[in-house]
Amino acid sequence: MEFKYLKKTPLYKAFSELGKRIFVPEGIFYYSNRAKKEAEINGTIGTAYGFEKDFIDGGSNEWIPCYLDGIKNYIGNAHVKDFVPYAPIGGVQDTRELWKEWIIKKSLFDENTSKEQVARLRKYITLPIITSGVTNGIYIACALFLNPNEYIIAPNRRWENYDTIIEKYLGARIKSFEFFKENKINLKALKEVIEEVAQLQNKIVIILNFPNNPTGYIPTVEEVNDIVTLLKEMYYVTKKPMIIIVDDAYEPYVYEENVLDKSLFYDLHNLDEDIIPIKLDGITKELLLYGARIGFFTIGLKPNWIKNDSELDGLKSEILNKLEGMNRSIISNCNMFFQNVTLKIFKEQGIDKIIAARNKVKEILKLRYKKINSEFNKIENPDISVDPNSGGFFIFVNLNPNKIKATEFADHLLKKYKVGIIPFQNLEDKVNGIRIAYCSIDIKQIPEFVSRIKQGLNDFS
Repeated sequence: MEFKYLKKTPLYKAFSELGKRIFVPEGIFYYSNRAKKEAEINGTIGTAYGFEKDFIDGGSNEWIPCYLDGIKNYIGNAHVKDFVPYAPIGGVQDTRELWKEWIIKKSLFDENTSKEQVARLRKYITLPIITSGVTNGIYIACALFLNPNEYIIAPNRRWENYDTIIEKYLGARIKSFEFFKENKINLKALKEVIEEVAQLQNKIVIILNFPNNPTGYIPTVEEVNDIVTLLKEMYYVTKKPMIIIVDDAYEPYVYEENVLDKSLFYDLHNLDEDIIPIKLDGITKELLLYGARIGFFTIGLKPNWIKNDSELDGLKSEILNKLEGMNRSIISNCNMFFQNVTLKIFKEQGIDKIIAARNKVKEILKLRYKKINSEFNKIENPDISVDPNSGGFFIFVNLNPNKIKATEFADHLLKKYKVGIIPFQNLEDKVNGIRIAYCSIDIKQIPEFVSRIKQGLNDFS
């Protein structure tokens, strides 16, 4: 494939060597898709088909994918066509289109009062491809833009799997910045690392996650404006494209009024500058289907990259080829059953019902959020501090590294107090603390949980 439109964009210039060379060749899927439309007898599909009566006692005359007798006992009312066949590389088309509309809905732009923003969003974002969870989306995004030894910028308080994917797997590097200063995002530190990385490579790649794992931090509305202003300023200073990977795994779980109540993706997408957002979200937390492993990967495009709608269609097609090339080479395709489950949930229940059902869970978590913060506020101990938090599933408690090492404390809490937490210890990055997943603790147990942590702290004083 030529990629004649994509090669003209800053997006292509920011690609890693892998990102530039990956594509879907005119092989199995190309001819299989053509055969579905053009062939009278189709010998391209690598799935065993037959008349149901020939392999199932009492089966019908329907020509369907072959399946094991008894499997229907586990699938309820689903048809075998909804879960037995391979899914398309980029995902079930109807599910992808539905999720794009869901992304537009989540923008909170009003169709009447924000017509221009809605129109821009609908026109200039790619149709999401389906990934095997947000984790797979993070891998694809990082692999597309990072060569070995190139840098991605991330806060020092981050999900530990970023390090595994980026440094251990891809051989790229993370340039950390101190996340907080005086309980706000540390924009000075972010600016400094952008300046540093700009001296080393031809693009700036940043990954941000709000609500943040492990801290639960969400920027205030004022902080969001400051973040966007800084990114614009640094774009003009560095004159290099910026790729902002927006990890929206916990997007809906916001418990305060004065903070960002939607993805940062939307603010970045509205910019005319080549500050290019990539939105990673999925049904894991949004629909509370953790084991389904269905994520979505969406790129925000800029209107000035193309001259007309024909070029825009060509650009989207070329980007899709790249993304499908990644899926094809890594996982081939994603879980067919849960792609169709996602589609049915939205079609049969509707968005309002989905939000109402999820809000019940959100309210439960909000009460736990308030309770655990309240309990930690009662502890008067100079050796700990709680990072700012207003959403998500976690809080993060910093420990004085001169007295308490996080891994030692975690081991101590388990052995003596039968309390489980996750230690985060990277003294080089100035991180030494514990992540508490209050999402999985009954609110009635929170006072006792915090009390045991307090007792554990006293053992180190």
